[in-house]
Amino acid sequence: MKNDRDNQIGYNRQIRVEWLDFTASMMASGCSTQEIKTALELHLQDQLSVGSNAVRGSRGKTISMLLSIWVTVPKHLIELRDEALVLLKRLSTSEHIALHWGMTMTAYPFFGVVAETAGRMLNLQGSVTTVMLKNRMRELYGEREHVARSTRFAMYSFMQWGILSDLSESGVYQLSNSKSLKDQQLQEWLIKALLVGEGKNLAPLKTLLRSPKLFPFQFEEPFSPRPQAGLELFRQGLDEEMVLLKN
Repeated sequence: MKNDRDNQIGYNRQIRVEWLDFTASMMASGCSTQEIKTALELHLQDQLSVGSNAVRGSRGKTISMLLSIWVTVPKHLIELRDEALVLLKRLSTSEHIALHWGMTMTAYPFFGVVAETAGRMLNLQGSVTTVMLKNRMRELYGEREHVARSTRFAMYSFMQWGILSDLSESGVYQLSNSKSLKDQQLQEWLIKALLVGEGKNLAPLKTLLRSPKLFPFQFEEPFSPRPQAGLELFRQGLDEEMVLLKN
């Protein structure tokens, strides 16, 4: 958390994966921001804030988040978003989850921090507990009620997107199944999303491939990006491979 943007939480709604698909598909089809916003209003009117048209109601806030992830992205994310839209048209629906994950963690760094924390817990103990996760996020962001609430919303996403599943014990979750990334361009894009989201242009390859922030995904190794991918591999020291994000 190095800047004000990183200290913002913002992830304060339940976001369903089918809503992300709907938004991204409209964006990929060339629809304008207003067209997408209007379509989302119609699409969600029977699911959120039923009978209400309040701008800052649950539906309005959810639409704002969906637009922030896929449509009204800041300037430094436009290229990454546009590359994701090209992939979206070609990849299967089941592979879209990696694109939604990458765009969400760059648009909402808090989501990425929750993911990283959950990934570390899974690596250490094979499960995630809601209590431990909320406590850790309070340590990072302060003893505020909306920290716990936003952590809960992120956890809801992990479950609704098919990433985590309940164990028999209440408040304890495990990885549903690891999603193998077989498409080379998708692997390259997710590495770029991780670097961009963390504000880095250089990192050890091993660190990126094993990042707890990307805990749902498995990379096909050896990882060897294409020249046009915007990534460059080089060796540092005797045995450490580094990844450089160009431009």
